Amino acid sequence: MSAPMFTVANGRLAAEVTKAGGLGLLAAGLDPSAESPHLAALDEQLTIARELLGHGSSSNTALPVGIGFITLLGSTELFRNNSVPIITKHKPALVWLFGSDPSEPLYGELISLLHSVGGSWGLKICVQVGSVDAARQVVRAGADAVVAQGADAGGHLWAKAASLMTLLPEIVDMLKGEFKDRQVAVVAAGGIVDGRGVAAALALGADAVTMGTRFITSPETDTAPYARKAVLAAQDGGVATTASSHHDAIQGYPTWSRTYTARAITHQGIVDLEHGNSVENVAASFNEAKQQGDESRLVTFAGTGVGLVKAPKPAAEIVDEVRSEALQLFNTISARHG
Repeated sequence: MSAPMFTVANGRLAAEVTKAGGLGLLAAGLDPSAESPHLAALDEQLTIARELLGHGSSSNTALPVGIGFITLLGSTELFRNNSVPIITKHKPALVWLFGSDPSEPLYGELISLLHSVGGSWGLKICVQVGSVDAARQVVRAGADAVVAQGADAGGHLWAKAASLMTLLPEIVDMLKGEFKDRQVAVVAAGGIVDGRGVAAALALGADAVTMGTRFITSPETDTAPYARKAVLAAQDGGVATTASSHHDAIQGYPTWSRTYTARAITHQGIVDLEHGNSVENVAASFNEAKQQGDESRLVTFAGTGVGLVKAPKPAAEIVDEVRSEALQLFNTISARHG
């Protein structure tokens, strides 16, 4: 799966990933309002994906792509009034939810609503989580799948997430033990950029994987030129990236709850904060630099796998390459220990 990265994922990327045998996802953005430019763009990009996949608008079968909704600013009423019409128009195979507190009722309300409106075409709902208890709560709320997001992930993630090495098998074991009568898929996310990561995630119990950072530089994406350059220049991902809630504040983005943080390639604003500058001053410097074309302060959300992204490749080529690498690894391991 390709992750629903806001300002990066679009209809073309989703279609190319799906045509290559994966499942491509589009980003619905942050604004759930009636006049939302994000939702208008989503509608447009879903139409593009439909055309590229040759999926007629009158079809009663699911469009083989997914949509990622950030629920941070949403409510059930806003979702019902503004997002559901787009969902019922295009009939995506999957809706991915992320951004709320799993202990609050919003996820459960949205999952119930989506199952109701999407039952005729078999709509599945997954929720992105970063802890075992969060996975437990969203499955109780009716989620068909969970995205287990580890600490290596780029963009927004759990502030106290463990690495996939421990988070993923613990979620898998919890689901097997507590939800024996349910078939809940587990998708691994965070730090996976090649076949080695895919093979490791599958060995740890994942049913599928999603990659975000690996696709950022693909020609099909809407990635800004400065972000493409930043990803390709980065090395040693743990050193080259920083997890901080200040990435949002610097840009004037909505404030996420303390459950979450965000990982991006380290920029001058983070360096300034580490040297004692205030968020307000750094935000002012960000805005000034942006107006002057200074890219040193711009924010590029990316995971620790960024150091393994060596060159831009088409999305379909990435899917084929990663699949082949993973299969070859399993064959090699099987032969070695057969």
